[in-house]
Amino acid sequence: MKKVIFLVILVAVFATWAMAQSGLNKGPTTYVPTVDVQGAHENGGRGCAGCHAPHSGGRGAGGQTVAASGATPAGTAMGDQGLWGTDTYSIIAGGGSLSFSGYAVSLTGAAWGAAGAQGPLYTGVATCLSCHDGNISKGAMMSGQAYEQSFGLLNFATNVGSNGQATAVSLYGNLPIPTLLGNDGGVAGDYSNDHPIGPAANLGAVLKAALSNGLVVTINAASGNSATLTATPGTTYGNFVAAYGMPAVSNMANPGDGVPGNLFVTCTTCHNQHVMNVYSASGHGAQPIASGVVKSAATIFFVQGPYNPGSPYDPTHVPSTNAFCLQCHFSHSSQYFGSTTVGVAY
Repeated sequence: MKKVIFLVILVAVFATWAMAQSGLNKGPTTYVPTVDVQGAHENGGRGCAGCHAPHSGGRGAGGQTVAASGATPAGTAMGDQGLWGTDTYSIIAGGGSLSFSGYAVSLTGAAWGAAGAQGPLYTGVATCLSCHDGNISKGAMMSGQAYEQSFGLLNFATNVGSNGQATAVSLYGNLPIPTLLGNDGGVAGDYSNDHPIGPAANLGAVLKAALSNGLVVTINAASGNSATLTATPGTTYGNFVAAYGMPAVSNMANPGDGVPGNLFVTCTTCHNQHVMNVYSASGHGAQPIASGVVKSAATIFFVQGPYNPGSPYDPTHVPSTNAFCLQCHFSHSSQYFGSTTVGVAY
């Protein structure tokens, strides 16, 4: 009898230890950056004025700004919105068609809408491509190579093997990592190797598993049909959110038509253009990670969420680089299969 009781106690102690070892968080959860947070978007010294003209929008940087006749809305000065200081006119085709030259995203229809140059396809895609297109637009001060690679900020990870020895890991190759999408060393104007964005990459297409496992979309008509995305606690998606959150998903673009399924991915869904290397759970209205446990975390490439290739992961913790993608690609997560003990390494 004593042996049975001892065995039960031993099993209980081991289970408690195992839960502690596979807790939801691993690694630093209050990250303080050691290099400039704006990094590459200091624009070689131009700083904010590399993207924003403090006076006169695109005209203030000497760019062509007036949209062609027939644009929506007609005569809009492309570049005046947000004091945008680079030439977005070259990215937008004239004559009212409003489609990206060579890009698989159309600015026609409801997604462009009456807002025109104030809409999410302009502010979240066209403005980004006015520097990063590379096919018809090459932003000033851009070298075409990732800032982090240029300054030796990439290969910093170590893996600990079964023998307990730490070894350095080369995370990226030596060839330049391109930043000009339509001019990345392959066929000029080829965007087939870039992540889908725009109305085709809508909520229903990318979040089917999440929508059927606890993700809830609420449309608030009182505030311009803005959308709020939440996760029901205790559901499989709710368990994922408790471990990582959904900083990018909650940033999906809203065409303002009041239809939940029309939310879609833009460049700024996955990227925070103002902060290159740290994600703050309290910043930009993002949902706190792990129910508020994680205050800030390392990120890279302006990714809108914890994204640290050097995170100290193990078999019971998913690297934050993986968890970021699992926000949308939820059916590949451990939580989708019912796990509540696999955490995230930051």
